[in-house]
Formats: sequence, C-alpha cells, structure tokens
Amino acid sequence: MTRLLFALAGVVLLALTALALLWLAGELLVGLGAFVVGTAAVLARLLRFLLLAGGLGGLAYFLASAWRPAREVRP
Repeated sequence: MTRLLFALAGVVLLALTALALLWLAGELLVGLGAFVVGTAAVLARLLRFLLLAGGLGGLAYFLASAWRPAREVRP
C-alpha cells in the first residue's frame, strides 16, 4: 500500500511540476510578446518621424533652392 501511495504522490508531483513549467513558459511568452509589440510601436513611430522629417527637409531644400528674388537687391 505504501508503494501505491508513493507512486500516486510521484504522479501528482510530476503533474504539478509539468503545470508549473507550462505556466512559466506562458509567462515568458507573454513577456516576449509585450516586448515585441513595444518594439514594433517604437519602430513605427520612428519610421513616421523619419518620413515626416525627410519630407519637410526635402520641401525646405526645394523652396530654398527655388527661391529667386524678383529683382536684384542693392545694398
């Protein structure tokens, strides 16, 4: 009878250990997912900023190079 109780306790402990490892793997995957989503959000904002800065810089360059005074400026 003692062998049966020890075997049953071993099975229960093994099941609890497996559940704990499964829970830990889930927690790690949730953390990894949050990190990936945060990184994607930061990179998306960076891309939006770079596109806006490049567009405005190009517009400023175009306007500065296209500027011609209507008449000659005399000092």
